Amino acid sequence: MEFEINGKKYQLEFGMKFIRKMDEVYFIDKEGAKFGMGIESAVTYMAMQNPTVLFEIIKAGTSHLKSKPSNEDIENEIEKYAIEGKLEDLFIKFEQALGEAPFLKHKIKDFKEKARVLPE
Repeated sequence: MEFEINGKKYQLEFGMKFIRKMDEVYFIDKEGAKFGMGIESAVTYMAMQNPTVLFEIIKAGTSHLKSKPSNEDIENEIEKYAIEGKLEDLFIKFEQALGEAPFLKHKIKDFKEKARVLPE
């Protein structure tokens, strides 16, 4: 997925490195054992349209690059979408890109299906 930040285009990748980076941010610590919940948390936060997840997805998606966007540039770009009233469109764009990524599409689909059948 290509995404422009501060006038520069970045190629975001949603592979193994992306998953590892997301698991570093979102995890469960159970008696000292850490369980990565990066993708599951991202899907949940995307559904809630929590803009902080966009930041984390962009950070993890650009982690493979030698020249990465700064945190401030990422935040400013997301804020620009919000000011322009296009934040919902951005969520849709990222949700589609994540859902098409080879390492993620089956996991995301499975997680969404299981989330729908959780007991009340």
